[in-house]
Amino acid sequence: MNWFGAAYYPEHWPRERWKKDVRTMGEIGINVVRIGEFSWSVVERKRGEIDFSVLDEAVDLLDSEGIKVIMGTPTCTPPPWLTKEFPEILQKDVNGLVIASGSRRHYCFNSKIYREETSRIVEAFADHFGNDPRIVAWQIDNEFGCHNSTVCFCEDCAVAFRVWLKKKYGSIDKLNKAWGTVFWSQIFNDWEEIEPPRRTLTSPNPSLVLDYKRFSSDSAIDYHNLQREIIMRKSEAPITHNLMVNFTEIDYKKLSDSIDFVSWDNYIVGDYDPDLQALNHDLMRSLKKQPFLVMEQQPGRVNWRTVNPSYESSQLSFWVKQSFAHGAFGSLIFRFRQLPFGSEQFHTGLIDYDGEPTERAQAFSKAIEKLTDWSVVVPQREAAIYIDYENFWINDTDNLNNKFDLLLDGILPVYKSVRSLGYNVDFVFPGDSLEGYLLAFVPSSFKLERCFVEELRRFKGDIFFTALTDQKDGRNFIKKTEESFITELMGLRVVDAGGIETKVEISFTDHVFNGSFVVEKILPSEDCEVLAVYLNGPFTNHPALIKRANMYYLSTVPEIGSFQTLLIEAGIERKASGPGRVIKDESNTILQNPFPHSITMEVGGKDYTLNEYEVRRVQTGLSKNNR
Repeated sequence: MNWFGAAYYPEHWPRERWKKDVRTMGEIGINVVRIGEFSWSVVERKRGEIDFSVLDEAVDLLDSEGIKVIMGTPTCTPPPWLTKEFPEILQKDVNGLVIASGSRRHYCFNSKIYREETSRIVEAFADHFGNDPRIVAWQIDNEFGCHNSTVCFCEDCAVAFRVWLKKKYGSIDKLNKAWGTVFWSQIFNDWEEIEPPRRTLTSPNPSLVLDYKRFSSDSAIDYHNLQREIIMRKSEAPITHNLMVNFTEIDYKKLSDSIDFVSWDNYIVGDYDPDLQALNHDLMRSLKKQPFLVMEQQPGRVNWRTVNPSYESSQLSFWVKQSFAHGAFGSLIFRFRQLPFGSEQFHTGLIDYDGEPTERAQAFSKAIEKLTDWSVVVPQREAAIYIDYENFWINDTDNLNNKFDLLLDGILPVYKSVRSLGYNVDFVFPGDSLEGYLLAFVPSSFKLERCFVEELRRFKGDIFFTALTDQKDGRNFIKKTEESFITELMGLRVVDAGGIETKVEISFTDHVFNGSFVVEKILPSEDCEVLAVYLNGPFTNHPALIKRANMYYLSTVPEIGSFQTLLIEAGIERKASGPGRVIKDESNTILQNPFPHSITMEVGGKDYTLNEYEVRRVQTGLSKNNR
């Protein structure tokens, strides 16, 4: 069964309203609702006085309409009585200032007191709801790391960091060597001398910063596992956590090992780009190589952007269908009803402030009708893009061009270019196999793991590297040539490099391409073929693109249009053309038009015209059941 639903907060509304809300849910077609994740002060108004009557009545009413429940643990929002009693659970920022309560996500993952309080309240939830068959899944907490809350600099974190370091390095001498502490007289004699990378006059040690980001990610995952272990003892329902759009502060690949299915919150954080939303869908599917759930689907306007634009209700229909095209098994709207008070009062919902269904509710209901019988899409393996979450953290330390964003400037242009040629995209991670893929891309991957290098060595399809790849090692040190995997694979040396403010031009065949952010001066080996050279910039007339066997190296960061044409000129087959996008699984080709006007696209030699925001499934093969 595909899941269609919304986030609902019965505590926000008078009890006499609940029946009508639930009846409206049934009329829309909703079959799953998430509740509970912000309910701590409702369930436990005072310490020890736990009362589940609000949630119990909500679950009963939802069940009366055949609606199942995803139960959230309420630890994202510790109640005021708790932070008043234990102010030491609050985070400290990089300046050492306490993050005040009064919002959400203000607790520290490493606070021993908060971990004890977490165990207590989660145990109560699990005891009460663990055997309830109407609870079809658990969501632990809510959006780990949101509002810049991944990294805390309090004393609890300082103590936990030292323990983490002792486990990793074993001795202070090994740590000093791994961090290069001889620089700026930073040599440590004792673990107690090590502090978190709080505000300094200039850049802190980049190796310390990288390890602190690793530690902070591990702290969030460890806190998640604390709750997971409690729930698993009490309930057989699957466990998830709602991941976030464009978020790279926590290693989602490692976190995905501790959840039973991936769920994520699909929001538009800047100018709307359907490919960016598609990238996030593909990333979420790739984490466990399984179908995923959109736990929060933006219905229209949000409340948290500097300018909160309105969106057509027909766009909501497309957003939901797009998620299913990329492998979702469900979509829940955030939120069911618009709220006239609190910090999210300008956020839209399916039901308006007066309690009446909106055009968005109608659009969602029609989307449900279209998608109810959809089988889960499992895209065929075609193109693989490499991601290592540690590379995002390396990108955030000292860089050639500190304006460069690895996700948006390095990975997204490659993703858009590959998708525009009609290829499915999966993301692969250290330890993953490339078996079955046609193409592999390694965009600006500062650090490469040996296991993936061996996978590249075995891979027979075309491989494309872009600038900055294999620049660093796991310590966040610049690699010497003798340590270079790129030299080992392609026989080239990067002998110089620089950040650039303006674009550079590259000559390849009869075309001129643009590069940006950085350029590298490379020396290819004799068995490399020089395909393109720089027409301007600091390395004019030097190689910009080289090829060795099935591997290509581009010594700058490509722009979207340039890289698409470059791939074609390099001999990559175009499988689709036109402004739309295509997904292929074993049985169907799914055509998508993300625009408010009709388009024509060509796929497999056939032209298709799609209406505005249309998602069309065209049967192209026989499913296993029909063979």
